[in-house]
Amino acid sequence: MDLDATERAAIQSLPKVELHCHLELALRQRTLREMAESQGFDILSEQAFSDAFLIQKPMGALPDVLHKFLNTRDVINSEAWMERIAFEVCEDMYVHSNVRILELRYAPSFLLDKHPHMRADRLQEAIHRGVAKAEATYPIAVGLICILQRTKSVAENASWVDFALDHRNGFVALDLADNEVDFDPEPFIPLFQRAKKGGLGITIHAGEPLIPGISQNIRTAVEDMGADRVGHGLQAIQDPEVVRLLIDQKIPLEMCVTSNWLTGAAPSMALHPFRKLLESGVIVTINTDDPGIMCTDLQREHELVAEHQLINQEQLTQCNQWSKEFSFIDERKKNAVWTTS
Repeated sequence: MDLDATERAAIQSLPKVELHCHLELALRQRTLREMAESQGFDILSEQAFSDAFLIQKPMGALPDVLHKFLNTRDVINSEAWMERIAFEVCEDMYVHSNVRILELRYAPSFLLDKHPHMRADRLQEAIHRGVAKAEATYPIAVGLICILQRTKSVAENASWVDFALDHRNGFVALDLADNEVDFDPEPFIPLFQRAKKGGLGITIHAGEPLIPGISQNIRTAVEDMGADRVGHGLQAIQDPEVVRLLIDQKIPLEMCVTSNWLTGAAPSMALHPFRKLLESGVIVTINTDDPGIMCTDLQREHELVAEHQLINQEQLTQCNQWSKEFSFIDERKKNAVWTTS
């Protein structure tokens, strides 16, 4: 179903919530180009730039997609760049998609692996400066989520839990991300239990890739790791018992339709299980994941869900109300920027 101008305008006017967005992969493409050129990347042609950094068609297995993220990570070589990126991501979310509540997640370990001259404290402070500038400029409430990488050891990730808890005024939640196919979540259960006890919200990347049995990771996330939300989680559709668990526990799924198509988690946007899960009673939300390198934004994601999943305006509104309700950001802060007009 193709949307007409009136329908697109109605979606644009809808106040939106973004719950699942990776900060360092949400940057403006012209900023990415500027960084890359300053470090000697040969990207004179649009094709060269696209080949190096962008994901615009399905790449196959999720690990292959994750590997392509490294090029973007590699050119973010200073805290100053992250301050600029943080502001621009917030600005673009509001200006282009009418986002009023925004959660941004990043893995300090992911950036510092490549750039050991950077410091986690300075990085966090720089991101806060960018976010604070955006919040002072636009009616938008922003919260930060700290990501643990599955590919890191329990001991190393334990230090990042300490970092997140020590900076609990800066982080609203903890996440587990990276290669779900080859790295099981079970070793990290105690870390998330500790984080939850320490007051952080919990969201876990689980049930994303299209492989048999992966929905078990959703059950582990909810029952053992204390997940308040699940990142992606679309493969819950494989297991009626997991669907029932999500419904009974009122666990929202942070769905990212374009990303799931690009990573091969869904065979097409039309065959994405978004609508089936919604109709089954699961709480579903609409998000971008990696909008900078996947060439999307939250307005476009809403349009795609409307076009390919036949989700109407009332249902889009409900998805955003759920996102607002289940956002980890302080209620007073959310209400101060929210509007239903």
